[in-house]
Amino acid sequence: MTCPLAGNRLCELCSFILKSKICSVQVYKYDENTKVRKKHSPLHWAAFKGHLKVLWLLMAPPQNLSHHERDAIGNTPLHQAAAGGNLECAKCLMAQGCDVLAKNDRGHTPFALCTDPEVQQLLQNAMNATACKASGKQFSSTVLRYLCSWSLDVFCEKEVTQTFVYEHPEANEKEKPVTWCNEVRATIQDLEHQLNHAMHLNQLDTVTAALEAAADRPVDCKLVHQCNQLKEKLESEIQLGKAMQVTTITNLDEFDGVHDALSKAIDDAVAKKADPGRVQAAKTLRRKLLAEASLMRTVLGQQKTTVAHISMLQELLTAAKSENANEDLILQASKLIARLSSESEVQKRITATAVLCEVDSFKEAEGREEMPDWSQDTEKFEDFHEGFKKVMEDAERDQISEVLMSTALEQLDKIERLLVEKKQTEAEMGLKAAKAAKKKGKK
Repeated sequence: MTCPLAGNRLCELCSFILKSKICSVQVYKYDENTKVRKKHSPLHWAAFKGHLKVLWLLMAPPQNLSHHERDAIGNTPLHQAAAGGNLECAKCLMAQGCDVLAKNDRGHTPFALCTDPEVQQLLQNAMNATACKASGKQFSSTVLRYLCSWSLDVFCEKEVTQTFVYEHPEANEKEKPVTWCNEVRATIQDLEHQLNHAMHLNQLDTVTAALEAAADRPVDCKLVHQCNQLKEKLESEIQLGKAMQVTTITNLDEFDGVHDALSKAIDDAVAKKADPGRVQAAKTLRRKLLAEASLMRTVLGQQKTTVAHISMLQELLTAAKSENANEDLILQASKLIARLSSESEVQKRITATAVLCEVDSFKEAEGREEMPDWSQDTEKFEDFHEGFKKVMEDAERDQISEVLMSTALEQLDKIERLLVEKKQTEAEMGLKAAKAAKKKGKK
Protein backbone atom coordinates (compact mmCIF):
# COMPACT_ATOMS: atom_id res chain seq x y z
CA MET A 1 0.00 0.00 0.00
CA THR A 2 1.23 3.50 -0.81
CA CYS A 3 0.82 6.07 1.94
CA PRO A 4 -1.39 8.93 0.69
CA LEU A 5 0.54 11.35 2.89
CA ALA A 6 4.16 11.09 1.86
CA GLY A 7 5.10 8.11 -0.24
CA ASN A 8 8.53 6.68 0.64
CA ARG A 9 9.86 9.58 2.73
CA LEU A 10 7.88 8.64 5.80
CA CYS A 11 8.15 4.89 5.63
CA GLU A 12 8.41 4.70 9.43
CA LEU A 13 5.40 6.97 9.76
CA CYS A 14 3.45 4.89 7.24
CA SER A 15 4.16 1.74 9.25
CA PHE A 16 3.13 3.47 12.45
CA ILE A 17 -0.10 4.75 10.97
CA LEU A 18 -1.02 1.44 9.36
CA LYS A 19 -0.43 -0.41 12.62
CA SER A 20 -2.63 2.13 14.34
CA LYS A 21 -5.37 1.40 11.73
CA ILE A 22 -5.95 5.07 11.03
CA CYS A 23 -4.69 5.46 7.49
CA SER A 24 -6.90 5.02 4.43
CA VAL A 25 -6.62 8.36 2.67
CA GLN A 26 -7.94 9.77 5.93
CA VAL A 27 -6.19 13.10 6.06
CA TYR A 28 -8.99 13.73 8.52
CA LYS A 29 -10.09 17.16 7.38
CA TYR A 30 -13.57 18.44 7.87
CA ASP A 31 -15.84 16.82 5.27
CA GLU A 32 -17.79 19.67 3.58
CA ASN A 33 -20.31 17.23 2.08
CA THR A 34 -21.30 15.27 5.15
CA LYS A 35 -20.45 17.99 7.69
CA VAL A 36 -18.92 15.22 9.82
CA ARG A 37 -15.45 15.28 11.30
CA LYS A 38 -13.33 12.15 11.22
CA LYS A 39 -12.42 10.43 14.44
CA HIS A 40 -8.86 11.74 14.57
CA SER A 41 -5.92 12.54 12.29
CA PRO A 42 -2.39 11.12 12.21
CA LEU A 43 -1.29 14.33 13.91
CA HIS A 44 -3.72 13.74 16.80
CA TRP A 45 -2.56 10.15 17.11
CA ALA A 46 1.18 11.04 17.04
CA ALA A 47 0.61 13.74 19.68
CA PHE A 48 -1.28 11.36 21.95
CA LYS A 49 1.25 8.53 21.56
CA GLY A 50 4.23 10.85 22.08
CA HIS A 51 5.81 10.25 18.65
CA LEU A 52 7.67 13.56 18.53
CA LYS A 53 9.57 13.07 15.28
CA VAL A 54 6.42 11.86 13.51
CA LEU A 55 4.78 15.03 14.76
CA TRP A 56 7.57 17.12 13.17
CA LEU A 57 7.31 15.37 9.84
CA LEU A 58 3.53 15.62 9.67
CA MET A 59 3.58 19.37 10.23
CA ALA A 60 6.49 19.96 7.81
CA PRO A 61 6.26 20.14 4.02
CA PRO A 62 4.96 18.41 2.03
CA GLN A 63 2.36 17.10 4.54
CA ASN A 64 1.66 20.45 6.23
CA LEU A 65 -0.99 18.97 8.51
CA SER A 66 -2.52 21.73 10.61
CA HIS A 67 -2.00 21.64 14.35
CA HIS A 68 -5.31 23.51 14.66
CA GLU A 69 -7.24 20.56 13.17
CA ARG A 70 -9.97 19.18 15.42
CA ASP A 71 -11.11 15.60 15.73
CA ALA A 72 -14.64 14.20 16.09
CA ILE A 73 -15.15 15.72 19.53
CA GLY A 74 -13.31 18.94 18.91
CA ASN A 75 -9.89 18.03 20.31
CA THR A 76 -6.85 19.76 18.85
CA PRO A 77 -3.50 17.91 18.70
CA LEU A 78 -2.55 19.86 21.85
CA HIS A 79 -5.53 18.31 23.65
CA GLN A 80 -4.19 14.89 22.65
CA ALA A 81 -0.61 15.70 23.67
CA ALA A 82 -1.86 16.91 27.04
CA ALA A 83 -4.02 13.79 27.46
CA GLY A 84 -1.07 11.60 26.54
CA GLY A 85 1.15 13.45 29.00
CA ASN A 86 4.04 14.01 26.58
CA LEU A 87 5.95 17.18 27.49
CA GLU A 88 8.05 17.43 24.31
CA CYS A 89 5.04 16.98 22.04
CA ALA A 90 3.19 19.66 23.98
CA LYS A 91 6.16 22.04 23.64
CA CYS A 92 6.39 21.34 19.91
CA LEU A 93 2.74 22.09 19.30
CA MET A 94 2.70 25.20 21.50
CA ALA A 95 5.77 26.53 19.67
CA GLN A 96 3.72 26.49 16.45
CA GLY A 97 1.22 28.91 17.95
CA CYS A 98 -2.03 27.83 19.57
CA ASP A 99 -4.91 28.80 21.79
CA VAL A 100 -4.18 26.99 25.04
CA LEU A 101 -7.64 27.95 26.29
CA ALA A 102 -9.40 26.27 23.35
CA LYS A 103 -12.17 23.91 24.44
CA ASN A 104 -13.37 20.74 22.79
CA ASP A 105 -17.05 19.92 22.26
CA ARG A 106 -17.32 18.82 25.87
CA GLY A 107 -15.90 22.08 27.16
CA HIS A 108 -12.50 20.71 28.11
CA THR A 109 -9.24 22.65 27.64
CA PRO A 110 -5.94 20.78 27.12
CA PHE A 111 -5.14 21.47 30.78
CA ALA A 112 -8.38 19.76 31.87
CA LEU A 113 -7.38 16.57 30.01
CA CYS A 114 -3.82 16.50 31.41
CA THR A 115 -2.61 14.48 34.40
CA ASP A 116 1.16 14.90 33.94
CA PRO A 117 2.55 17.53 36.39
CA GLU A 118 5.20 18.86 33.98
CA VAL A 119 2.76 19.28 31.12
CA GLN A 120 0.23 20.80 33.50
CA GLN A 121 2.80 23.38 34.63
CA LEU A 122 3.70 24.25 31.04
CA LEU A 123 0.05 24.73 30.11
CA GLN A 124 -0.71 26.68 33.29
CA ASN A 125 2.15 29.13 32.66
CA ALA A 126 0.91 29.73 29.13
CA MET A 127 -2.70 30.14 30.29
CA ASN A 128 -1.65 32.66 32.94
CA ALA A 129 0.17 34.80 30.37
CA THR A 130 -2.47 37.24 29.15
CA ALA A 131 -0.17 39.33 26.94
CA CYS A 132 3.00 38.97 24.83
CA LYS A 133 6.06 39.29 27.02
CA ALA A 134 7.87 41.44 24.44
CA SER A 135 5.16 43.63 22.90
CA GLY A 136 2.44 43.56 25.54
CA LYS A 137 -0.15 42.61 22.92
CA GLN A 138 -3.15 40.86 24.48
CA PHE A 139 -3.69 37.21 23.62
CA SER A 140 -7.02 35.99 22.32
CA SER A 141 -8.51 33.28 20.14
CA THR A 142 -7.06 35.15 17.15
CA VAL A 143 -3.85 36.42 18.75
CA LEU A 144 -2.19 33.08 19.43
CA ARG A 145 0.45 32.27 21.99
CA TYR A 146 3.79 31.12 20.56
CA LEU A 147 5.96 29.23 23.03
CA CYS A 148 9.67 30.08 22.86
CA SER A 149 11.36 26.68 22.62
CA TRP A 150 14.15 27.85 24.91
CA SER A 151 12.77 30.28 27.48
CA LEU A 152 9.29 28.62 27.51
CA ASP A 153 7.75 32.10 27.69
CA VAL A 154 4.91 32.95 25.31
CA PHE A 155 4.94 35.66 22.66
CA CYS A 156 2.79 36.89 19.80
CA GLU A 157 3.66 35.87 16.25
CA LYS A 158 5.55 39.07 15.38
CA GLU A 159 7.96 38.62 18.29
CA VAL A 160 9.17 35.13 17.36
CA THR A 161 11.10 33.39 14.59
CA GLN A 162 10.15 29.89 13.53
CA THR A 163 12.83 27.76 11.96
CA PHE A 164 14.27 24.25 11.77
CA VAL A 165 17.46 23.02 13.43
CA TYR A 166 19.50 19.80 13.53
CA GLU A 167 18.16 17.25 15.97
CA HIS A 168 21.66 15.94 16.77
CA PRO A 169 25.23 16.42 15.41
CA GLU A 170 24.98 13.42 13.07
CA ALA A 171 21.72 14.57 11.47
CA ASN A 172 21.86 15.35 7.74
CA GLU A 173 18.80 17.58 7.59
CA LYS A 174 17.31 20.29 9.78
CA GLU A 175 14.07 18.54 10.74
CA LYS A 176 13.49 19.76 14.29
CA PRO A 177 11.03 22.71 14.37
CA VAL A 178 11.82 25.41 16.93
CA THR A 179 10.52 28.84 17.81
CA TRP A 180 12.81 31.53 19.20
CA CYS A 181 11.79 34.82 20.69
CA ASN A 182 13.86 37.75 19.44
CA GLU A 183 15.99 37.91 22.58
CA VAL A 184 16.85 34.22 22.45
CA ARG A 185 17.51 34.41 18.72
CA ALA A 186 19.98 37.28 19.26
CA THR A 187 21.69 35.33 22.03
CA ILE A 188 22.00 32.26 19.80
CA GLN A 189 23.43 34.29 16.93
CA ASP A 190 26.00 35.90 19.24
CA LEU A 191 27.06 32.57 20.75
CA GLU A 192 27.35 30.93 17.33
CA HIS A 193 29.46 33.86 16.15
CA GLN A 194 31.77 33.33 19.14
CA LEU A 195 32.07 29.62 18.34
CA ASN A 196 32.86 30.27 14.67
CA HIS A 197 35.42 32.92 15.62
CA ALA A 198 37.04 30.57 18.15
CA MET A 199 37.32 27.83 15.52
CA HIS A 200 38.95 30.31 13.15
CA LEU A 201 41.52 31.33 15.79
CA ASN A 202 42.25 27.66 16.58
CA GLN A 203 43.30 28.46 20.17
CA LEU A 204 42.37 26.23 23.08
CA ASP A 205 41.56 29.02 25.56
CA THR A 206 39.29 30.78 23.07
CA VAL A 207 37.50 27.59 22.04
CA THR A 208 37.02 26.54 25.68
CA ALA A 209 35.62 29.94 26.63
CA ALA A 210 33.20 29.90 23.67
CA LEU A 211 32.00 26.40 24.56
CA GLU A 212 31.51 27.37 28.19
CA ALA A 213 29.46 30.38 27.13
CA ALA A 214 27.34 28.19 24.85
CA ALA A 215 26.87 25.42 27.42
CA ASP A 216 23.21 24.46 27.88
CA ARG A 217 22.17 27.04 25.27
CA PRO A 218 20.21 26.15 22.11
CA VAL A 219 23.02 26.87 19.67
CA ASP A 220 23.66 24.79 16.54
CA CYS A 221 24.48 21.32 17.86
CA LYS A 222 26.67 20.58 14.83
CA LEU A 223 28.73 23.70 15.50
CA VAL A 224 29.08 22.79 19.17
CA HIS A 225 30.13 19.29 18.18
CA GLN A 226 32.77 20.66 15.81
CA CYS A 227 34.10 22.98 18.52
CA ASN A 228 34.25 20.11 21.01
CA GLN A 229 36.18 18.06 18.48
CA LEU A 230 38.57 20.97 17.94
CA LYS A 231 38.97 21.38 21.71
CA GLU A 232 39.78 17.70 22.11
CA LYS A 233 42.21 17.93 19.20
CA LEU A 234 44.04 20.91 20.70
CA GLU A 235 44.13 19.27 24.14
CA SER A 236 45.55 16.08 22.64
CA GLU A 237 48.26 18.09 20.88
CA ILE A 238 49.22 19.75 24.18
CA GLN A 239 49.41 16.37 25.91
CA LEU A 240 51.44 15.06 23.00
CA GLY A 241 53.89 17.94 23.42
CA LYS A 242 54.28 17.15 27.12
CA ALA A 243 54.85 13.47 26.40
CA MET A 244 57.56 14.42 23.89
CA GLN A 245 59.64 16.40 26.41
CA VAL A 246 61.83 13.37 27.13
CA THR A 247 63.88 13.12 23.95
CA THR A 248 66.46 10.53 24.94
CA ILE A 249 66.79 7.58 27.32
CA THR A 250 69.58 7.77 29.88
CA ASN A 251 68.12 5.35 32.40
CA LEU A 252 66.27 2.13 31.65
CA ASP A 253 64.16 2.53 34.78
CA GLU A 254 62.42 5.56 33.27
CA PHE A 255 61.85 4.03 29.84
CA ASP A 256 58.62 2.10 30.51
CA GLY A 257 56.89 5.15 31.99
CA VAL A 258 58.06 7.46 29.20
CA HIS A 259 57.16 4.96 26.47
CA ASP A 260 53.69 4.27 27.90
CA ALA A 261 52.91 7.99 28.30
CA LEU A 262 54.07 8.73 24.76
CA SER A 263 52.13 5.81 23.27
CA LYS A 264 48.97 6.85 25.10
CA ALA A 265 49.37 10.44 23.91
CA ILE A 266 49.91 9.27 20.33
CA ASP A 267 46.84 7.01 20.37
CA ASP A 268 44.72 9.83 21.82
CA ALA A 269 46.08 12.32 19.28
CA VAL A 270 45.30 9.96 16.40
CA ALA A 271 41.77 9.40 17.72
CA LYS A 272 41.26 13.17 18.10
CA LYS A 273 42.67 13.82 14.60
CA ALA A 274 45.54 15.96 15.84
CA ASP A 275 48.03 17.59 13.48
CA PRO A 276 49.53 14.74 11.37
CA GLY A 277 52.96 16.37 11.45
CA ARG A 278 53.03 16.36 15.25
CA VAL A 279 51.77 12.81 15.42
CA GLN A 280 54.46 11.69 12.97
CA ALA A 281 57.14 13.50 15.00
CA ALA A 282 55.91 11.73 18.15
CA LYS A 283 55.98 8.35 16.43
CA THR A 284 59.53 9.06 15.23
CA LEU A 285 60.56 9.94 18.79
CA ARG A 286 58.94 6.77 20.10
CA ARG A 287 60.94 4.66 17.63
CA LYS A 288 64.10 6.50 18.66
CA LEU A 289 63.47 5.92 22.36
CA LEU A 290 62.65 2.27 21.74
CA ALA A 291 65.85 1.83 19.72
CA GLU A 292 67.87 3.49 22.48
CA ALA A 293 66.28 1.37 25.20
CA SER A 294 66.83 -1.86 23.28
CA LEU A 295 70.46 -1.00 22.59
CA MET A 296 71.09 0.19 26.15
CA ARG A 297 69.53 -2.94 27.62
CA THR A 298 71.87 -5.11 25.57
CA VAL A 299 74.93 -2.93 26.20
CA LEU A 300 74.35 -3.05 29.95
CA GLY A 301 73.55 -6.77 29.98
CA GLN A 302 75.80 -9.82 30.05
CA GLN A 303 78.27 -9.81 27.16
CA LYS A 304 79.38 -12.68 24.97
CA THR A 305 81.91 -13.00 22.22
CA THR A 306 79.74 -15.30 20.15
CA VAL A 307 78.97 -14.39 16.54
CA ALA A 308 75.22 -14.33 17.28
CA HIS A 309 75.58 -11.89 20.20
CA ILE A 310 77.87 -9.55 18.31
CA SER A 311 75.56 -9.67 15.27
CA MET A 312 72.59 -8.78 17.48
CA LEU A 313 74.49 -5.83 18.95
CA GLN A 314 75.42 -4.67 15.47
CA GLU A 315 71.78 -4.83 14.30
CA LEU A 316 70.60 -2.86 17.32
CA LEU A 317 73.32 -0.28 16.73
CA THR A 318 72.35 0.07 13.08
CA ALA A 319 68.70 0.55 14.07
CA ALA A 320 69.65 3.16 16.67
CA LYS A 321 71.75 5.06 14.16
CA SER A 322 68.88 5.10 11.66
CA GLU A 323 66.67 6.68 14.34
CA ASN A 324 69.31 9.30 15.24
CA ALA A 325 69.72 7.89 18.73
CA ASN A 326 71.86 9.35 21.52
CA GLU A 327 75.40 9.80 20.19
CA ASP A 328 77.01 8.86 23.51
CA LEU A 329 75.07 5.58 23.54
CA ILE A 330 76.02 4.89 19.92
CA LEU A 331 79.69 5.53 20.73
CA GLN A 332 79.48 3.26 23.78
CA ALA A 333 77.86 0.48 21.76
CA SER A 334 80.40 0.87 18.95
CA LYS A 335 83.29 0.50 21.41
CA LEU A 336 81.64 -2.53 22.97
CA ILE A 337 81.20 -4.22 19.60
CA ALA A 338 84.83 -3.49 18.72
CA ARG A 339 86.01 -4.91 22.06
CA LEU A 340 83.90 -8.05 21.77
CA SER A 341 85.02 -8.57 18.17
CA SER A 342 88.67 -8.19 19.21
CA GLU A 343 88.22 -10.58 22.12
CA SER A 344 86.62 -13.08 19.77
CA GLU A 345 89.59 -12.86 17.39
CA VAL A 346 92.06 -13.10 20.25
CA GLN A 347 90.31 -16.18 21.61
CA LYS A 348 90.51 -17.76 18.18
CA ARG A 349 94.29 -17.12 18.08
CA ILE A 350 94.74 -18.45 21.58
CA THR A 351 92.85 -21.60 20.65
CA ALA A 352 94.81 -21.99 17.43
CA THR A 353 98.19 -21.75 19.24
CA ALA A 354 97.30 -23.65 22.44
CA VAL A 355 98.78 -27.00 21.34
CA LEU A 356 101.93 -25.41 19.96
CA CYS A 357 102.51 -23.45 23.16
CA GLU A 358 102.61 -26.67 25.17
CA VAL A 359 106.08 -27.51 23.81
CA ASP A 360 109.28 -25.86 25.02
CA SER A 361 111.15 -26.06 21.72
CA PHE A 362 110.28 -26.45 18.10
CA LYS A 363 112.12 -29.78 17.96
CA GLU A 364 109.50 -31.23 20.31
CA ALA A 365 106.78 -30.22 17.87
CA GLU A 366 108.32 -31.91 14.87
CA GLY A 367 106.43 -34.97 13.77
CA ARG A 368 103.46 -34.45 16.10
CA GLU A 369 100.17 -34.73 14.20
CA GLU A 370 98.17 -32.50 16.56
CA MET A 371 100.27 -29.48 15.69
CA PRO A 372 98.54 -26.87 13.46
CA ASP A 373 99.27 -27.14 9.75
CA TRP A 374 100.56 -23.57 9.47
CA SER A 375 103.30 -24.31 12.01
CA GLN A 376 104.90 -26.82 9.66
CA ASP A 377 105.62 -24.23 6.97
CA THR A 378 107.86 -21.31 7.92
CA GLU A 379 106.21 -18.85 5.53
CA LYS A 380 102.72 -19.76 6.78
CA PHE A 381 104.04 -19.59 10.34
CA GLU A 382 105.31 -16.06 9.71
CA ASP A 383 101.96 -15.03 8.19
CA PHE A 384 100.11 -16.38 11.23
CA HIS A 385 102.51 -14.61 13.56
CA GLU A 386 102.05 -11.29 11.77
CA GLY A 387 98.29 -11.74 11.83
CA PHE A 388 98.42 -12.48 15.56
CA LYS A 389 100.45 -9.31 16.15
CA LYS A 390 97.88 -7.26 14.21
CA VAL A 391 95.05 -8.78 16.22
CA MET A 392 96.85 -7.84 19.45
CA GLU A 393 97.37 -4.26 18.25
CA ASP A 394 93.62 -4.00 17.62
CA ALA A 395 92.92 -5.67 20.96
CA GLU A 396 95.06 -3.10 22.77
CA ARG A 397 93.24 -0.28 20.98
CA ASP A 398 89.83 -1.83 21.79
CA GLN A 399 90.82 -2.37 25.45
CA ILE A 400 89.97 -6.05 25.75
CA SER A 401 89.97 -7.95 29.03
CA GLU A 402 93.29 -7.70 30.86
CA VAL A 403 93.31 -11.42 31.63
CA LEU A 404 92.69 -12.30 28.01
CA MET A 405 95.28 -9.73 26.91
CA SER A 406 97.89 -11.22 29.24
CA THR A 407 97.21 -14.77 28.09
CA ALA A 408 97.36 -13.79 24.43
CA LEU A 409 100.63 -11.86 24.85
CA GLU A 410 102.22 -14.82 26.57
CA GLN A 411 101.22 -17.10 23.72
CA LEU A 412 102.33 -14.59 21.11
CA ASP A 413 105.73 -14.40 22.80
CA LYS A 414 105.90 -18.17 22.97
CA ILE A 415 105.14 -18.78 19.27
CA GLU A 416 107.50 -15.94 18.35
CA ARG A 417 110.34 -17.76 20.13
CA LEU A 418 109.33 -21.02 18.46
CA LEU A 419 109.31 -19.27 15.07
CA VAL A 420 112.80 -17.84 15.70
CA GLU A 421 113.98 -21.26 16.76
CA LYS A 422 112.45 -22.82 13.62
CA LYS A 423 114.17 -20.27 11.40
CA GLN A 424 117.54 -20.78 13.16
CA THR A 425 117.23 -24.52 12.83
CA GLU A 426 116.38 -24.26 9.17
CA ALA A 427 119.24 -21.79 8.63
CA GLU A 428 121.74 -24.10 10.32
CA MET A 429 120.50 -27.00 8.28
CA GLY A 430 120.89 -24.92 5.15
CA LEU A 431 124.51 -24.03 6.02
CA LYS A 432 125.35 -27.64 6.68
CA ALA A 433 123.81 -28.69 3.42
CA ALA A 434 125.79 -26.00 1.59
CA LYS A 435 129.10 -27.10 3.18
CA ALA A 436 128.37 -30.70 2.37
CA ALA A 437 127.68 -29.84 -1.23
CA LYS A 438 130.88 -27.76 -1.46
CA LYS A 439 133.08 -30.60 -0.15
CA LYS A 440 131.47 -33.00 -2.53
CA GLY A 441 132.25 -30.70 -5.40
CA LYS A 442 135.99 -30.49 -4.52
CA LYS A 443 136.26 -34.23 -4.58
